Amino acid sequence: MYSSGILKSELLALMHVATEPSPSPASSPCPVCGATNSAIAYPHARDYITGVEFQVRSCPQCSMAWTSPVPDDLEPHYPRYYRRYNPLVIAVLKFLYKRRVAQWCKRFPNPGSALELGCGDGFMLNALRGFKWQVAGTERTDEMARFAREKFGLTIYVESDSPIPAGEKFDLIIMFHVLEHLQDPVAQLQRAAAHLREGGAIIVGVPNFASWQSRYARDQWINLDVPRHLVHFSPQSIEAAANAAGLTVSQISFKSFEHDPYSWVQSILNVCCKNRNRLTSLLMRASSWRLSDLITIALAALLTPLAITLAMFSWLMGKGAIMESILVQRVAR
Repeated sequence: MYSSGILKSELLALMHVATEPSPSPASSPCPVCGATNSAIAYPHARDYITGVEFQVRSCPQCSMAWTSPVPDDLEPHYPRYYRRYNPLVIAVLKFLYKRRVAQWCKRFPNPGSALELGCGDGFMLNALRGFKWQVAGTERTDEMARFAREKFGLTIYVESDSPIPAGEKFDLIIMFHVLEHLQDPVAQLQRAAAHLREGGAIIVGVPNFASWQSRYARDQWINLDVPRHLVHFSPQSIEAAANAAGLTVSQISFKSFEHDPYSWVQSILNVCCKNRNRLTSLLMRASSWRLSDLITIALAALLTPLAITLAMFSWLMGKGAIMESILVQRVAR
């Protein structure tokens, strides 16, 4: 879903995502533990935007899953309308994100300093600043950083010419729906950890590949989103990635009002009606309306109470579709 304003160009090369040709699916190693005996979870996962099929492979050692192969050029898979939702949807998400930020702030006795890697339009950073935090973000180019700078007056480090100062440390580092788009998650967590102040925390929000929703919809799951999502985390694999980066998981939560209920609606439509994320395309204004879309809207409305119920029950059982992990520095023994 909409991820704090991160748009297609930001995701294509955020934090130096590799786009070189990848190994063949059969030889592609696990991006977390390096194991080479992966299994095929889904042999024909289709990109709903381009129609191109990919494999999703999984690691028996650490339960990590990944999209294979990585396209040589990701640009066609990120059209200009990707995640550009209509103003009403964005307003609702901004409200819910502000509530999420308020929960993060409760972890700290006093406001501190925060960095968001891949901050997009800066909505989360602006919300944090409303709680008296000192904030900064990163983006790849000045063009990507322009909105957050001009609209909110935020400090945005640009990878190419003004990277984060080497000695800069932060109490809170945010990677909200970013890590799943990056080919080497361990390296990116290590990079984040290098800027973490002692006693600080890294918040990572990613889809949960081990969720009930994922198990139900399989390769029709909206949050699989190949090939834009290059890696697919479970609680076990996020812990493995954190450990490989010298971090530890202190808490995992699954409550996501902004993503989970809607994802149930779209995933059920995909499975039962072969919707192929049509509802999402309409909300992104990526497709022209057809008369038959009235049926999609009506079904979505009917499914919403069920989706909310399924989402809330999955949160209670630790099987929610979205997983928020809090990572901290590993204590030396």
